[in-house]
Amino acid sequence: MNSTVAAWLAATLVASNSAWGFTFDDIHYWVGEGTNRCALVVDWGGTAKAWGYRWNGAAPTLATVIKEVAEEDPRLHLKYSNSTYGFYLNNLAYDVNDVCPVLDMSSGTSSDDAVLQKIEYSVYNPDSPYAVYGEEYAFDYYYWNLLRVTVTEGYSTSQYEPTSGADSTRTLPNGWYVAAFGCALDLVQPHAAESPYGYKVISSSTAAKGPTYTEPSNVLGHPSLYMQGEYGGVVNPANPAWGTGRLFSLRNDDDPAPGYIVIAFDHDVVDDPNNPWGIDFIVFGNDLCLGDGSYYTEGDDPARFLFVEGENCDGDCQPAIVEVSQDGEVWFSSESWKYADSFAPTLAYTYNPSSPNTAIYSGNEYWGRPTKATYPIDPSVGFSDCGGLSLAQVCQRYNGSAGGTGYDLSQIVDLPVNAQGRKWFRYVRIKNREVNVEGDTGYSGPAIDAVADVAPVSGYRNWICSTFTWDEAWQTNLTAATVIAQNGLPNGLNCVYGLAPTEDVAVNVPFKVESFTPSEMEHVIKMLSPKRMTATPKGLVVKETASLNDGWKAVVPTLESSESQGDGTWLNTFKVPKGEGAFFKLALDE
Repeated sequence: MNSTVAAWLAATLVASNSAWGFTFDDIHYWVGEGTNRCALVVDWGGTAKAWGYRWNGAAPTLATVIKEVAEEDPRLHLKYSNSTYGFYLNNLAYDVNDVCPVLDMSSGTSSDDAVLQKIEYSVYNPDSPYAVYGEEYAFDYYYWNLLRVTVTEGYSTSQYEPTSGADSTRTLPNGWYVAAFGCALDLVQPHAAESPYGYKVISSSTAAKGPTYTEPSNVLGHPSLYMQGEYGGVVNPANPAWGTGRLFSLRNDDDPAPGYIVIAFDHDVVDDPNNPWGIDFIVFGNDLCLGDGSYYTEGDDPARFLFVEGENCDGDCQPAIVEVSQDGEVWFSSESWKYADSFAPTLAYTYNPSSPNTAIYSGNEYWGRPTKATYPIDPSVGFSDCGGLSLAQVCQRYNGSAGGTGYDLSQIVDLPVNAQGRKWFRYVRIKNREVNVEGDTGYSGPAIDAVADVAPVSGYRNWICSTFTWDEAWQTNLTAATVIAQNGLPNGLNCVYGLAPTEDVAVNVPFKVESFTPSEMEHVIKMLSPKRMTATPKGLVVKETASLNDGWKAVVPTLESSESQGDGTWLNTFKVPKGEGAFFKLALDE
């Protein structure tokens, strides 16, 4: 770095001595588990969001924190690269509207204009953004410079000092780490990144025995991942969450009124048509599938642990009623909804013996990356579908999901809509139900672990959900967009053409534009398909750009007509609103 740039950088940091006024208590979204903590802040030109990260044992590298936070938060999109010089943080984008936009991480374009994404020329690296981290230290990723930043009594000060990169810098407990894109290093005070999990307990009632399951805050945040101690281990369908700090019990043996808990989200949970299977939120409990004559413990091979045939729900199934509210006063539910604390039991990590994650526990041979607690399981699947399968096979069929019981807001007939015409809620109430056991009336005793807002997925991913069964969808040779399906076409083309992977077609049609007619109001695009289209296919987008040197922005076209050509093909006419684009192409939104 030359002396002019270094002087500018130091002067900028000294001038940034400003009130911080944001603490760990203000963070909504925490990733990981443990007694140590740090904060990750991303600043997009004056708008900054903050996440928390927890860990036990050895301190993770800053690169690990960044990657795991981005992996966990479906709104945060990460682009990075590894080279001989180390970890390069290229871009972080944030989906403000939670609409699963199509992003171009290299050029900063998006199908949603509200996305926080800013790539500009910086003073000392014309081609890339830069990153810093603070309370104890900060660094510019490209030049591997260290900026010491100290936060004292709500104010930040800093000084310049060289250091190594994100993949060799260990995070410090209670440290604050900031990534800034296309903006000055002034440590802008952040806002809390919205959490997809329950954020605050409004009220609760229980008569559970002992202190283990009586703390209401146990239901907040991410569902349980790992349990320390004897009989502990990775949370999975054969070894559910238990122990201090994990659950809140709705049992009320000594109380004539039902036990309950009311949980608030920090945002409105909406009925989103882009959610997998239409599921809008998930409730996690601690139910399990019954093993065939044995109990699963840490270190057992999941491929050798079998589930019993038939309805193999845990013999202590404890159903819970789920209701939602927009104001915390008027409550809604649906007779179609399942009871909570039922299928699917929580799965914390993917089954991946070929690449086990040794950071989970020493000697781990079977468990890989964390699962997605914001991605549901096919609601048509139940306990009986696990019978006769091994734990490994069941975990594979979760297809990256953390499980839980899913709920569709569209099934509530009288739930009011928002300004966009979407049903929504802010509060969820979970309560036990009256049961009759051997002639005695009482209440069930479910245990609640967490609640989660489902994240929308691309049209192609929704096509996978609606096309394949849970016995099929997890298999890589079926889900990859480029893989050839049974009818001889790539799955990506089957999605665009609206075909089933087994559906025979008279002709194979290349995926290309037949004609393009620009106009002052809207552009007309025509393409052939081997089957009549009745609506714009899931996953089909038009990408446009004003210059081939810029990134491509995605626009969803509107199908106007689908006409038979007499040779087994259909000519489809799409219209696209006029924008700033000078070049166009059809694409899959995966």
